[in-house]
Amino acid sequence: MAPTDVTATKQRILDAALEEFGTYGLAGARIDRIAKNGNASKERLYAYFGDKVALFHAVLDADFVEAMECVEWVGGDIPQHAVELFDAMTRKPHIQRMMIWGQLQGEGPRMRKQAEEHSSWLPRMAAIRKAQDDGGIAAHWNPEDLITLIFGLVFAWVVAPGIIDNQSVDAQELARRREVVREATIRICKP
Repeated sequence: MAPTDVTATKQRILDAALEEFGTYGLAGARIDRIAKNGNASKERLYAYFGDKVALFHAVLDADFVEAMECVEWVGGDIPQHAVELFDAMTRKPHIQRMMIWGQLQGEGPRMRKQAEEHSSWLPRMAAIRKAQDDGGIAAHWNPEDLITLIFGLVFAWVVAPGIIDNQSVDAQELARRREVVREATIRICKP
């Protein structure tokens, strides 16, 4: 009998859990569906992750790291960063859904701690401060508040009631939304 590839099994479980948690949240997710869709037993799932909350945290943590790394921060061009983040979240809607579920489940402090510990956090703050010092961004903004506002713009079409999400609109509408993010960010940042 060939040995089982533990890494592949864990990844299948994480992929299935991402879909399940992204669709149903922590409370609505079902371990039996995750195990079935991950082609693993419930016993194996529990052996690897402990319980449903620990599995949710594993998925949330991986997704948060992916969110931090999906856009490279280059200099102080904040509007371009916002557009690139919008594009990345449109390509990877599971990241948005998991971050929203994380907030709804009270995991904001966990995600905040991850952000502050991520290697890109301090350079992002420094880039905003430098752009402020250079007169490119309004000096009255706290850099953390500015990033929060940018995420709000990027997530707007996911959280606004009755709005069609970015994956379901045509290319013309998606391009329009992209420009809304750029223009709103320019206006927010304007000194």
